[in-house]
Amino acid sequence: MLGWPSKRKGRRRKAREKRVQSLGSGRAQILQSVFCWPVLASAVLVLGVVSIGLLGESVLRYSVGQRVLHPIYARVDFQIADPAQTEANRQAARASTPSYYTWNAKGVTFDRIRADLRSFFEAAAGADSFEAYAKALESVPCEPDEDAFQRLRVLAELPDDQGRAKFGQWVDSLPLESEYVVQGLLNEPREPSSTTGFIILEQQSAEEKSNAKTKQIPITDLVRQETTRALQGSASTLSKRFPFPVRASVEAILLATLRDQPTIIFDSDQTREELKKAQEATPKAMSAFERGKPFVNPSLLGSEQLALLKAHHQAYLDFLAVDIEVGPQNSVEKDIQQELRRERLFHQIGMAALIVVFSVGLVIYAGQHQPRILQVRGRTIAFGLLVLGTLFAVRGLNLSWPDIPELIYVPCILAGSVLAIVYPRRFAVGAVCILSVLAGIAIRAEMTQLLVLFTGVTVATFQLNEIRTRTKLITSGAITAIAVGIVSAAGGLLGAAPMEYVLSHALTAGGCAMLASFIVSGALPFIEQSFGVATSLALLEWRDPTKPLLQLLAREAPGTYNHSLVLGTLAESACEAIDANALLAQVGALYHDVGKIPKAEYFVENQIGTLSRHDNLAPTMSLLIILGHVKDGVEMAKEYKLPRILRQFIEEHHGTTVVRYFHHMASEKQPQIASGKHDREVPEAEFRYGGPKPRTRESAVIMLADGVEGAVRALPDPTVSRIEGIVHQIVADRLSDGQFGDCDITLRELRIVEDSLVKSLCSIYHGRVAYPKSQKESDDSSDAGADGERKRASG
Repeated sequence: MLGWPSKRKGRRRKAREKRVQSLGSGRAQILQSVFCWPVLASAVLVLGVVSIGLLGESVLRYSVGQRVLHPIYARVDFQIADPAQTEANRQAARASTPSYYTWNAKGVTFDRIRADLRSFFEAAAGADSFEAYAKALESVPCEPDEDAFQRLRVLAELPDDQGRAKFGQWVDSLPLESEYVVQGLLNEPREPSSTTGFIILEQQSAEEKSNAKTKQIPITDLVRQETTRALQGSASTLSKRFPFPVRASVEAILLATLRDQPTIIFDSDQTREELKKAQEATPKAMSAFERGKPFVNPSLLGSEQLALLKAHHQAYLDFLAVDIEVGPQNSVEKDIQQELRRERLFHQIGMAALIVVFSVGLVIYAGQHQPRILQVRGRTIAFGLLVLGTLFAVRGLNLSWPDIPELIYVPCILAGSVLAIVYPRRFAVGAVCILSVLAGIAIRAEMTQLLVLFTGVTVATFQLNEIRTRTKLITSGAITAIAVGIVSAAGGLLGAAPMEYVLSHALTAGGCAMLASFIVSGALPFIEQSFGVATSLALLEWRDPTKPLLQLLAREAPGTYNHSLVLGTLAESACEAIDANALLAQVGALYHDVGKIPKAEYFVENQIGTLSRHDNLAPTMSLLIILGHVKDGVEMAKEYKLPRILRQFIEEHHGTTVVRYFHHMASEKQPQIASGKHDREVPEAEFRYGGPKPRTRESAVIMLADGVEGAVRALPDPTVSRIEGIVHQIVADRLSDGQFGDCDITLRELRIVEDSLVKSLCSIYHGRVAYPKSQKESDDSSDAGADGERKRASG
């Protein structure tokens, strides 16, 4: 009785442990399913796309010449420099700057006047007659006057040169510095002309400007050299300091000098410097715009309107970036900032949600139509880098050159071309359309731009299903450029844009499409190497019989080379019948048996004579040699840098089939028991190829063609019925053996392949007319036939 409770506790403990174990295993399965490679890679891809989509701020979608159909309202208060008003203010400041003048070469004018006046006195003092006086005045710019001569003679005859000293006092006391005679007043060589009513006179000469003092002189105090009346008035005023009889002569001397040389001259260097200072000191004129009011009306955008839009956009970003402190004076601005930040946050959330939806859709689409993208890590990384690189390039181009929105077509068309080269065309079109939607969301594209983008990527993708020449890429680019240009022009006309705007953007879009085609043409080898594919152009190059590996095969294993040529013909016709890649199958057939080169003599098609090297080997040793040609072929393919898409034919052309002949020989060599049966049955698994099984339709066709070609070649009399029978038997054996379980070939396609192989083999191994022979030739051929039968029986 006492043992029952302990037993119940033990059972409960075991049950609890089982539940814990089952719960732990369930959690482990959940964690394993959640953190598996496809899920992790998809999550990283989605996060990367969202990060790129939210990278940076939005850019303006406007350009010069674009028509604005609705008023654009300011979201924040902002100011913008007014270039026209600023220039007008600067011109006004320059015009309000007075002209600067300086004395004419250290008073050379004054020295000349005083010298002429002293010569005038000396001419009278040294002459004893009026005629001698007149002759002496020839160097003085005045007419001889007898009254002036008599008055000067009176002064000259004063004792002790008193007269000469007195005349000298009159000359020296002349207020010449008070007479400002200028030339070209208000027409100085400056831009613009001065609007002030005065000039600035530097009291010192131009060489002593460091200590110069300036004086402001009204224009009304200036004497224009071009005005004769003004000069005469100035000279008359100065001559009044002399006695009346000599005034006329003194006035003439003054007029002659002042007409020839002004007393002050224009200082262009100092004026230019002052004009520059006035311009630099003038602040920029600003135009203010209030929040909530339209600042761009419906019209064609010019450069000024575009600058206005850019200023508003930058002011909006700056307003959101700077935190406004809460206070009674700026509470309204703080509320506006919070409202705008909330709008931007909701905008980013909505954009991120759209990006997540389409990114997940792209991943699901890829997983449904091309499962190997998510299953094979190399393909996953390559596909992810293609998507992220395209979106990053689109976003970068949009941020760097917002004025050229057509640049985003280049990476998108490039991505579509890569997908069309690497994957089937139907998948490529769907994937690149989803990628284009993501690109449009990332740059906030308008509907017209998105339609142009769709046109470019779809047209480019549809044309690149097969690339046999490099001109195909250029032709494809030209057709894509025409299509993109037409759709771009149609979109521009739909938006009522001017013809110049429509044509420029259409040509730019077409040029971007052509640029993408040139990039694809140059990067084609890199694309093939990165994704492990081979275009038709590359396949044609590898089909060239001068390739070193094919030359080595023809030289070392001529029978195998001939078998590969025949196999290529059979596979090409069969693949064309089921709409598979016939060129890929043909080129793959040429290289599928290159592994026989190291031991070519151990394969029947390369043997000469009746003896076989396998006669002296155990079946298991022969099996190793036969199976080894697959491994050797893969090694040689890597050595000669054969594309990975061609290596699959070397690995898969036998799948996991049984080497029947050596399996039969091994079974026959087992010891027999009393009943006549063998001691043990040799398992077929020991004599199977290592695989893998064919994973593409082309590889499956190569497997069937390889089997039927060798079997039909061994027939002594290959009639149509025999060929049909043996082809059907081999196809049925491969199908029942499960060799086509890893590829997507259908039963209907197998039937079509069977019919194609029969037709091709019948045309190759058709019957021939038997020509009559002599008795000797008949006997020789009979003996040769008998020997051949014995050889086949022994082999």
